[in-house]
Amino acid sequence: MTERAALLEEIDKLPPKYFGEVINFVEYLQKKTQNEYNNDVEGYKAMAADTEREKEAQEWCNAYFGSAGT
Repeated sequence: MTERAALLEEIDKLPPKYFGEVINFVEYLQKKTQNEYNNDVEGYKAMAADTEREKEAQEWCNAYFGSAGT
């Protein structure tokens, strides 16, 4: 049985009065996932904007692998 199937089976065993709490927790996890994604995107943007580190990385790559024509 997959984890998803097991989760759905366990939810089905709950009394209906707890479904709202399950939904609230799922919404919390969705927001957490979105925040993690947004943090990753901001981090990548910050790295790309750091031209000095980008230059160092390019120099390292060129020295290690050879120039790629840039």
